[in-house]
Amino acid sequence: MSGALVGFRIDGEKKLMRLHGERNCEEVLTELLACLRHISDARLQAYARTLRLVASGQDLFPDEAARAAMQDFAENHLGESYRFQTWAEAFAEFQGLDAWHAGFPFMPAASIDACGDVIWGFLVDLDAGELQIFVNRNKRFLWREMACPQPAYCTLTLDHARLLTPDDVSSLHNLLHQHSYSDGVDPVLPLRDLLSDRFPGPGGWQARLRLAHGRVRLLLERGEINAKVRQVGELRLDDPHCGALLQASLAPPVLALSLGIYGTAASLGQVALVAAHLEQLPFGPEEGGLPLLDLGLRPSSGLGLPLGSGFFDAVRACFLAAGMTMQGWRFLIKQNNAVLRFLLQFYPPSARILRDFARFINLIASAMQNEPLRLVRCQPALRGVERILDRTRGRPGPLREENARIFLRAIMRARLSPQDEANLLHDAQDVSDYVYSHGAVLKGVTWASLCRRSDAWHRALLVTVDPEKDVRWPALLPQYNAGPFLAVELDTGSLLAEEGLEQRHCIGTYVNACASGATRVFSLRRNGKRAATIELQRNHDGSWRMVQIRGKANTVVHDSAALEAAERVVQAYSEAAQSRSQEPLAGSHAGTSGIMTPSYLIHRQEHWTG
Repeated sequence: MSGALVGFRIDGEKKLMRLHGERNCEEVLTELLACLRHISDARLQAYARTLRLVASGQDLFPDEAARAAMQDFAENHLGESYRFQTWAEAFAEFQGLDAWHAGFPFMPAASIDACGDVIWGFLVDLDAGELQIFVNRNKRFLWREMACPQPAYCTLTLDHARLLTPDDVSSLHNLLHQHSYSDGVDPVLPLRDLLSDRFPGPGGWQARLRLAHGRVRLLLERGEINAKVRQVGELRLDDPHCGALLQASLAPPVLALSLGIYGTAASLGQVALVAAHLEQLPFGPEEGGLPLLDLGLRPSSGLGLPLGSGFFDAVRACFLAAGMTMQGWRFLIKQNNAVLRFLLQFYPPSARILRDFARFINLIASAMQNEPLRLVRCQPALRGVERILDRTRGRPGPLREENARIFLRAIMRARLSPQDEANLLHDAQDVSDYVYSHGAVLKGVTWASLCRRSDAWHRALLVTVDPEKDVRWPALLPQYNAGPFLAVELDTGSLLAEEGLEQRHCIGTYVNACASGATRVFSLRRNGKRAATIELQRNHDGSWRMVQIRGKANTVVHDSAALEAAERVVQAYSEAAQSRSQEPLAGSHAGTSGIMTPSYLIHRQEHWTG
C-alpha cells in the first residue's frame, strides 16, 4: 500500500486531497516541507482559503468567479485563454498539480471512501499552526475523521517543520512506519506519571518519554525542533534506552504476566492487551504455558477461546479435537515459556491451520519424546523440519515425516563446537535440503554424518551443472592482486555455490542479487587457499562499498592484512565501475538462463551471516 492524503484546515474547515497515490510517503512529506519553506504563512492562508476542491464529475468552472480565476491563471501561465472542456484536461495541462501549484485555485477532491489503501495523511492545520501526521493502518478510522475526532499520530509546529532536514525526515518516517504496526492505536496502560531523562532517539534526534494518565508520549527534540509522537504501541520493554523505565513504571501484576506471555520483548500494545483483560486471565499451569494465553487475547486467531479459570482446559480440548495427541499436549506445556513462545511465533495456531499445527506438534513430540527443545537451536531445527515437510507441495508422506523426526533428533542432540553452533542455521539449511531430496529413511545417522552426506550431495550436484544453463554476469575485476592476496570475482551461480560449500556459509544464495547488478562477491585467497569472502553492494552514486567480509563458517575476519586487502579490492572495483559507467553492470551472456535460482542452490534466499 502506498500514497498519502494531503490537506488543509483553515477557519475550521478541512480541505482534503488525495495526492501522490503511487508515491512513497517520505517523498510526499519531503515535497510538502519544501513547499512550506517557500510559502509564507500569510500567502499559505490566503491560498488555503481560496482553494476549491472539485470532483471529477463536477461541471467545469460552474460560476463566473471560478471562470475568471481560471482565465487569469491560464493567461499568466500559458499566455492564452483556457481551452479546457473537462477538469481532467485542466489538471493534465499543469504538470505540477500533483504537488502544490502556487496560486492554482482548484484541486481534485479526495474520494474519501476510496482511500483504504492510503496509509498516511498530512494535514496542514493553519488554525493551530501545526503539521499533523496521521497513520491509518487497517482502516482504524475513516479519512474524513482525520483530526476530528481522530487525533494526530505525530505533531510539530509549522515553524519547526520548515527546519527539518532530509535526515530528520527519513528518521521520523522510519519511526512512524515502525510504530504504525502496533496492535493498539494508543494503548492505555497502568503506568505512574513520569517524564524520563533524554536518551538517543532516531537519527540525530534526542527523545524523552512522558507518561501521564496511562498514556505514553514520545517527545523528540533536535536543537530547537520539537515533535510529539502519540502512537508508540511498538515500543518494547527491552528497549535499551527506556525499557527499564517502562518496566519500573508498570503495575507489577501486568508487568509479570506480560513478560510471562510475550517475554522481555513485549510491546506496549501487547502489554495493553494484558492490562485490559487482567481480571479475566487465569494463572498458567504449574508446568508453564503462559504464552498460550495470547490465543485468548488475540481475536485474530479465530479460535474463540474465552478467558477465565477454564481457559487451559478449553485450549487442550480445542487442540485435541484438531488431532493433537496427549503426548503432543504434554510436550507443548512442558516446554519453558521462552521455547513455547518461539513455537507459537514460528507456527502461530489459528482456526484455519489448527490441524496442521497439531500435526506439527505431534511430529516434534514424537521426535523429542521426553526431551525438551533447546531454545538456542529452535530456529535452525524448526526451519529445517519445515523445509523437509514442505507444506507448499501438499501433505508430506510418511517417509519425509520420519526423516524430519530423525533430522530433529540429530540436530537437538548434536555436540557442537562454538563455531559450529554459530553457523548452525546455515548448516541446517543445507542438511534439510539433502534430507528433503533423500528417497529412503535415514536410519542410524548422527548430525555429523548428516553434514558429511549433505556436503557430498551438494558437491555432486555442483559437478553436474551444465555451463550453458548457469547464471552469469559480467566480471569487471576477474582477478586482482592485493599484496599477498588474490581476489577472484565470482561471476556465475556455480562459483557462488562452490564458495558457499567450501566456506560453509550461504553466499551461494546470492545469485539473484549478483545477477541483478546490486551485489558483487569476491573470494579472497592466499597461497591458493580461501581466506575470506567479500560482499560488495552498489551505492546510489554508482560507487561500491563492502558490506560483509567473513571467513569460514561465517567467522569474523580479524586479520589486518586481509581487511586491508579487502579495502583495496573495493577501491579497485569502484574505479573499474566508474570507468565503465556507460555500460550495464548486470545482464546475462548469450545462452544463459537469466535471473533465476538454479537447482543446485537452496530454494530460499537467506541473509548470509544469519
